Amino acid sequence: MTNELTVRVQSPVIPAMSWNEEEVQRNLDEMLAAYTGRVYTPESIKGAKEDRAKVNAWNKQLGASLTAAKKLYMKPLEDFQGSIKKMQAQCAQVSGAIDTQVKAVEQAEREEKASSLRLVYRDSIGELEPLIPFELLLVPQWLNKTYDLNKATKDLRQAIEDIKSDMEAIRDTCGEDVEACTTEYLKSLSVNEAMREHNRREKSRAAQREAEAARIAAERARAAAPVFTQPTDEEREMKARAAAATQAKMFITSEGRLDFKAVNEAAVDAEQPEPAAEPERNRYRFWVEFTAEDIEWFKKGAAERGFRFGCIK
Repeated sequence: MTNELTVRVQSPVIPAMSWNEEEVQRNLDEMLAAYTGRVYTPESIKGAKEDRAKVNAWNKQLGASLTAAKKLYMKPLEDFQGSIKKMQAQCAQVSGAIDTQVKAVEQAEREEKASSLRLVYRDSIGELEPLIPFELLLVPQWLNKTYDLNKATKDLRQAIEDIKSDMEAIRDTCGEDVEACTTEYLKSLSVNEAMREHNRREKSRAAQREAEAARIAAERARAAAPVFTQPTDEEREMKARAAAATQAKMFITSEGRLDFKAVNEAAVDAEQPEPAAEPERNRYRFWVEFTAEDIEWFKKGAAERGFRFGCIK
């Protein structure tokens, strides 16, 4: 038995198709000649359709002969193809059985490698085990036969150390947001996302503080603002009586007697009108040409208006 499977296919010269080509060509030319160049009118369109059907029927007969010839020549190839595919199915059946065993062995090796890495995980993860499962850290490539177990072990330990460093940074940075930021970090093991959550919460608290400060300031302003209320009719009447009583007491002495002197002074003050305010007066220096009549008119006007004038020397 050899390890090579050689299929020998003889290559005979395929003979040319033997058929009545000249006879068919001659008959076709004669038949088509009757229709070539024929002109049809609207009145003869029915005949045109019949002629077209005849020519199409000849074309269909020629196509049918070609199909029959193809089947004749293709049958040996189809028989050969069927035999080869049957043999290929035999190979695939045996290969599939072998492949099943190969994959079972490879899967066992992958599971054994995963078990070794799981022990490394449990030895390194510590208190983070409830938060970060082994499957989250496992890289499928580590289980390949070509990937060295020592390198996979080192990669896993480094990944766990990176996570511990990230968690420590979150505890040192996020303050009161540690729990929320840790939850955000565990979704994708991204420190950036954890910090973004911390910044978002800080901005929210700052906005709340500003809003609360504004609210308190507004309340204080409202509390400090004077309250103006319209007096009632009774209050207006009481104030009027009090003002009148005060005015009357201005003319009563401490012994309860009428102060005639104060009454007379008040009466005099009431009779004397307040002097009108003296209008502002300005002084200008100018010259003017005038007649004797003009100067008389000017003096009269000055007397009526009450302003002074004089010569400039």
